[in-house]
Amino acid sequence: MPRPAIGTILPSSNRMVERTLAGILPLFPGVDGCVARIPYWGQGLGQPRDGYDIAGFREAARLLGHAGVGAVCWNGTRGAALGLEHDRALAAAMAEAAGCPATTTALATASLLDRLGIRRFGMVAQGPIDEAAAHAAGLPAEVVGLKGLGIRDNAAASAVDPASITTLVREVAAGADAVLIWSTNLPGLSLVPGLEAELGLPVLDSASVGIWACLREAGIDTRPAARLGRLFSLA
Repeated sequence: MPRPAIGTILPSSNRMVERTLAGILPLFPGVDGCVARIPYWGQGLGQPRDGYDIAGFREAARLLGHAGVGAVCWNGTRGAALGLEHDRALAAAMAEAAGCPATTTALATASLLDRLGIRRFGMVAQGPIDEAAAHAAGLPAEVVGLKGLGIRDNAAASAVDPASITTLVREVAAGADAVLIWSTNLPGLSLVPGLEAELGLPVLDSASVGIWACLREAGIDTRPAARLGRLFSLA
């Protein structure tokens, strides 16, 4: 019987999702991670400004389907700013092409906020503050702390010093029920356990959320990775 596998679609300029997969999947020794890319670089080049190149995503999902993955995730955060209806349509198209369940990081995050009863959140985002605000407004809770790193070139986000993210997470946590590290190209995975212990609230790294969601859509119990954050302890 083939080993189970999950399929991740990521921006062409992203390095962090693969690092995050490499940090998580060793805790699931019987699960393979398969990756495909779509064009997305610079300041949002490669995709329509107001949506997605659905044909490109369908082809990436179709090719992942050839590997027999149990689920596919678009591990990118654009859907929060575009409007979650765009991600719902995208997930449906990917699922049809791959022949398995599909989701996105933004959809999974919105679902998590509801499931965890999060009414107020803080957000540390990759871009300038106006872009960060657009992303925050697309999620189903009130943002009470918001910081933007001011990075417009997507590729540059993976080089951010993790210490600077830690500082900003602390700053946006006041009055929040959870904090989001909002860009799948920011280095958040290794920061989560320490920050959750310090702050006493969930810290959701977006790249990790996408991988968690994909594992769950594939019917895989995520609790073996519970030491990486509260997210993975959810049954």
